Amino acid sequence: MDINQSNINEFLNKYIRFVDELSLNGSYPSNVRHVLYLIIPSFVLKYGLKYENMILNCFRETPIYISDKQDDYCTAFFGREMKVRNELPKYYTRKFVVLNRYTGSSLLDMLDNVVHEFNHAVNSMINEINYDEKEVSMRTGLSYITYSVSDLTKPIRKSSDITLEEIINVKQTEDIINIIASFAKYSIHNQEFNNALYSINSEIKGEYTSNAYYLQSFICKELMKNKTFIPTIENLRLNGNVSDIENWFNDITGEKDSYKKLTTLLDEILRDEEKLTKVKWFKNYHINKIRNKMSIVMEIVKLYEDNCIFK
Repeated sequence: MDINQSNINEFLNKYIRFVDELSLNGSYPSNVRHVLYLIIPSFVLKYGLKYENMILNCFRETPIYISDKQDDYCTAFFGREMKVRNELPKYYTRKFVVLNRYTGSSLLDMLDNVVHEFNHAVNSMINEINYDEKEVSMRTGLSYITYSVSDLTKPIRKSSDITLEEIINVKQTEDIINIIASFAKYSIHNQEFNNALYSINSEIKGEYTSNAYYLQSFICKELMKNKTFIPTIENLRLNGNVSDIENWFNDITGEKDSYKKLTTLLDEILRDEEKLTKVKWFKNYHINKIRNKMSIVMEIVKLYEDNCIFK
């Protein structure tokens, strides 16, 4: 959508009214309402008017709950409960975003966390659930968690692309926050919107970069800039066609297991990094293990880059 000074206020006012109604129904405090003023139109600009109804439905169906828990590291998280009913589709989810107490966090940190979690939600709206007579799988972006139909409370399997899902989500979170920051170039009439925007932009210096999943994002930075990889995977992920990704990636690298190897190693590196903080002895040994896995991931990324026509 082409946004300019002549239509920016009409565009924003539509979503401000939506947020006011949403906040009233959900009893959201004013600071959450102000953050949603910024977030929702930015999601529409990121994904396009084609997906407007899906985006608004996601925010309607995913209430924000305020927790008493103080957690300045994890300000927000996206959660779901699998449910079953006596009609088709048989399985559905109850979605929510929990916002922890954020007295020690900056407004920008809060914005990053809320955008990140709702971006998981938006990218899981289409083809969210697959099931047969034995298993039910729930999609979060690229990744799946699978349950037995006899017990929907404990996962029996998780796919090996959770870390890649997070890396892509970080990239898209940065895109959305940079869209938010770009509103400053317009003359906007709504003062509450302006105040929230001013507070955010006072913390952003230049182009916004998230600190989430820093090591993993660094390893895959060339992949995140690739002009074939990002548009293709964003489209497949948003539309729930993630089963096509592995073959598509492998066809480009020319190695049939390259995608599986990439995603598995990224998951291992994340777990190894978490363990490293608890290691007291032989720390260099564990660091070298991480470095070796990083090297293999970067070789796969380079192979994809070398074989990719449009970079």
